[in-house]
Amino acid sequence: MKRKVCMCGILACVMGISVPMAALASSPEFSRTQEEWERLQDNILEYEEIADLIHEYNVTVQNNQYEYQQFLNDYGTTRTDVSNEYLKLASDLESSKSGGDTASEKVSDLQLELQAKSLREQADDNIEDSHTYYLTYEQAEDNLAMSAQSKFIAYYDYQLQLDEAEATQQTLEDAYNLMVLKQQAGTATQAEVLTALEAVQTQDNTEETLRQQIESTRQSLIVMLGWNGSDEPEIRDLPAVDLSAMETIDLEADQESAVENNYTLQINQRKYENAATDARRDDLAKTIESNRKNIRVSVASAYQSLQTSRLSYEQAVSDQIAASRDLELAQQKWNAGMITQYEWNEYSVTAETKELAVRRAEIDLLQAYETYQWYVNGLASAE
Repeated sequence: MKRKVCMCGILACVMGISVPMAALASSPEFSRTQEEWERLQDNILEYEEIADLIHEYNVTVQNNQYEYQQFLNDYGTTRTDVSNEYLKLASDLESSKSGGDTASEKVSDLQLELQAKSLREQADDNIEDSHTYYLTYEQAEDNLAMSAQSKFIAYYDYQLQLDEAEATQQTLEDAYNLMVLKQQAGTATQAEVLTALEAVQTQDNTEETLRQQIESTRQSLIVMLGWNGSDEPEIRDLPAVDLSAMETIDLEADQESAVENNYTLQINQRKYENAATDARRDDLAKTIESNRKNIRVSVASAYQSLQTSRLSYEQAVSDQIAASRDLELAQQKWNAGMITQYEWNEYSVTAETKELAVRRAEIDLLQAYETYQWYVNGLASAE
């Protein structure tokens, strides 16, 4: 079942064509190919299409696009256009003064005069134009896309935590069953049995909490991307970690790209160009220099986090291989009657735990890589 349509969906409804939808796209039909629209409008959520879904269907992005058009209509494009609108508003306020002699009329005129004075000061101090607003909204859209990607990753992270909790539950249930047998043999007390049972019940509660977090994250994610909270789109798997791409990272080159792409820095540079006084330009020049330094530090920090995550992933893979070998040996011993069922279960659970640890490290590595890429592409902290 499909759940989104482009703006042409309005026409389809007017013509009596049944078009299931939860949201209308921001872009006109001609801006994408039919195949691209079909992919975005299906009931399948793929990680790779998140940024496009944010652009087309996120409510905040759509509101920002509307507000940007309103700004262009109301204030124009250049710094001078915006300042002139402030001056026009100030003149309109001054023209609306009554000039009366009553106390209320004098108070009203004074308020209008103060408002007009404030608008004239804003006109003189203004450093905004349509481009600074455009960059601000573009930055907001990219932040939403990054947030949606993080929610997508968190959705699978919570599922992994649930798998880990279920593996722990199996160990706790085995320990409880063993404790019951020991009690029957007279080597364990009733209190020890109850303690083991309590651990099982506590783990049950942990699993239920994780299930709730999975559903909450799922709903939050799909609503960001244009579905209703009650919809059930198919959520595809996470992309595989691209280790080869990480090997080719050039930190110094990426830091330069991050400086060039950074939204906050671009906005401040534009404000510098628009500044009308030396004092304002001096302040902005200092801010810009600080932005440049902070961006490089931010990217370097993200790079270190990425390298740490990569080492953790490689260690997890090594541990999983060793646990898999141990399980093979345990299977041979079990077949030869050299170990008990309980002992074999311990090896099995350890192997499963190490396999889950690899998945955990892979998720962490993907998140670290995506964060690094977003920083390079304009979202590094500049302040």
